[in-house]
Amino acid sequence: MFLFQREALIISGKEPSPNLRMPALLLACTMLCGLLYADPVSRVEIVTHPGIDASALTSSSLRAIFSLRKRSWNSTTPVRVFVLPDSHPLHQRFCKSVLRIYPYVLRDQWDRVIFSGVGRPPTIVENEAALRKAVTSTPGGIGYIATDNGQSYSGQALAPLTTAAGAPP
Repeated sequence: MFLFQREALIISGKEPSPNLRMPALLLACTMLCGLLYADPVSRVEIVTHPGIDASALTSSSLRAIFSLRKRSWNSTTPVRVFVLPDSHPLHQRFCKSVLRIYPYVLRDQWDRVIFSGVGRPPTIVENEAALRKAVTSTPGGIGYIATDNGQSYSGQALAPLTTAAGAPP
């Protein structure tokens, strides 16, 4: 509403009051800051060991895998989850955009599974290069990486993320 009032005053030739300028200025600053501090990485991709068929992964299956509820790919290959530290920006974006949960909720789920003795904790690696190496060298490995403009990391199976209904998450 402020912008419409301001435009009406400018069209009529009257100078807008400072009370109308301030909200527009705050809105412009907020939008500019959002553009300046936006993350340049465009996507988070799921990466799996080459022996794993990643094409059938959905958001719900990823949630089950990364919350340690799904423990094997089939009857013989155990799931080995590799993640970045909780404070890593890519881990936080992965939790929020792909799994659609907050990182602290995922940590609580891990703690429940680990302390109950039902599952083994995910392997935490320091950076994306170490994560790529660990996933490709570990049978049943799964993790996530950042990709720029859809470029994939060669030598690894990248899963096209879809929901159970077949739409992107």
